Amino acid sequence: MLLALLMVGMDLFLGGLRIHIFFTKEILKKVRFIDCVKANLTNTFVSAITPASTGGGPGQLYSLTRRGVPLSGAVSVTAINFFSTLLFFLLTYVLVFFLTHQGIFAKGLTYLVKFSFLTFFAAFLVITVMLIKPKSLHLLFRIFSFVTKIIWRKNEEKRKTFLDKIEDQVVQLRFYLQHFFHKQKLTLFFSFILTVMIYFNKYLMAYVIIKGLGLNVNFLHVMYLQIIQFFILYFSPTPGASGIAEISSVSLMSTLMPKAYLPVFAILWRIFSNHLGVALGGWVTLKDLDQHFKEKQKKLEEIAKEAQVASP
Repeated sequence: MLLALLMVGMDLFLGGLRIHIFFTKEILKKVRFIDCVKANLTNTFVSAITPASTGGGPGQLYSLTRRGVPLSGAVSVTAINFFSTLLFFLLTYVLVFFLTHQGIFAKGLTYLVKFSFLTFFAAFLVITVMLIKPKSLHLLFRIFSFVTKIIWRKNEEKRKTFLDKIEDQVVQLRFYLQHFFHKQKLTLFFSFILTVMIYFNKYLMAYVIIKGLGLNVNFLHVMYLQIIQFFILYFSPTPGASGIAEISSVSLMSTLMPKAYLPVFAILWRIFSNHLGVALGGWVTLKDLDQHFKEKQKKLEEIAKEAQVASP
C-alpha cells in the first residue's frame, strides 16, 4: 500500500512535469512547478466529473491562465500533450493487438474496445492536422463564424467583437504551435517520453496491488490488460468512467485472479489510480475558485469605493 501511495505521488510529479517543460522563458514565461502540478490536478478533477473527460482540458486551461499564461499558449501546451497521449495509446493498443493474437480481453468488451479505437483514431487525425498544419485552424474559425451567425443573427456588433477576440487567439495559437514544432522539437520528444512514463506508472500500479493481495501473476499479462483497460476508459461516456471502470476491470482481471479477489482489487485499484488524485484535485480546484471569487469581490469593492469618491 505504501508503494502504491508513492506511485500516486509519482503520477502527480510526472503529470506536472509534462506541463512544466514548455515554460522555458523562450516563448512562454516561467511558471512554477507546483502551479503546473495544480493545473494537472484540476484537469484530473474536472475530467472525473464530466462525461468522456470533456472538462479536463478546459479545467487545465483555466488553472494555467490563472497563473498568467496566455490562453493561446495554454491551449498549445494542452493540445501537444493531448497529441502525445493519443499517439501513445494508439501505439500501445496496436502492440497488444499483434503480440496477443488480436487481443486478450473478454468478448463482452469487444464493442467497447472498437468504440474506443474509432474515437482515438478520429481524435488523433483531427489533432495531428491541427498541429502539423496550423493553417487548418482558420477552417475551424470559419465554421465557428458560421455558427455564431446563427446564434447572433440580430446582434452583428456583438458577434463581430466576439469573433475578433477568437481570431486573435487563433493567430497566437498558430504562432505557438509553429514555434514548438520548428524550434523546440526536443520539448515535444520529452512530452511523449513523459507520457510513456506516466502511463507505465499507472499500469504498474495494478501489478503492485495484485502482488499486495498475495497473488503471483504474469507481469506482461497485467501490462497488456492495463493497456486495454485505460484504452477503454479514456473516452468513457460516463463521468470519471464510473461503472464502466469497475465492470471492465473485473471482466479483464477475471482471467488472472480468483473471483473472490476481484471486488477487492477493483476497489483498491480505483482508489489508487483515480479517487486519490480526484479528491486532491477537487480540493485544489475548489480552493482556487474560492480565491478567484474573493479577488473578483475585492475588485468590485474597490470599483464601488472609487465611484463613491468620484461622485459629488
